[in-house]
Amino acid sequence: MGNWNEFEFNEPYEGDAVAEINGIALPQQYIDFMLQHNGGEGDIGETWFVLYPLEELEEINQDYEVSEYLPGMIIIGSNGGGEFYGIDSDGSYFNVPETMEEDCITYFGTDLDMLPDKINEFWKEQ
Repeated sequence: MGNWNEFEFNEPYEGDAVAEINGIALPQQYIDFMLQHNGGEGDIGETWFVLYPLEELEEINQDYEVSEYLPGMIIIGSNGGGEFYGIDSDGSYFNVPETMEEDCITYFGTDLDMLPDKINEFWKEQ
């Protein structure tokens, strides 16, 4: 598992099964992770990372009109300061500034376990 550093996980998810948000299928690795941890937040090294709880994803994505600005993508978290993290319809994790411009997306691959490391590499290069 990647370097989650000072990240504080939430309690396990106990709600209804969630397989998709706004028509985007969630990767099984992500679902399994969220069933165990259901998000959380904390310092992962180079930045703060907030991983939204499953029960909040649909409302967050509707509030930010993600399907309009980033078709085929959903937002799953942020850095708490103007950057979002998400998953696309192919199961790839990404970063995008809050302006949600597709040409500003940085992809991190499909392995959730490595996401904190990929995010840290991204911020070291900035």
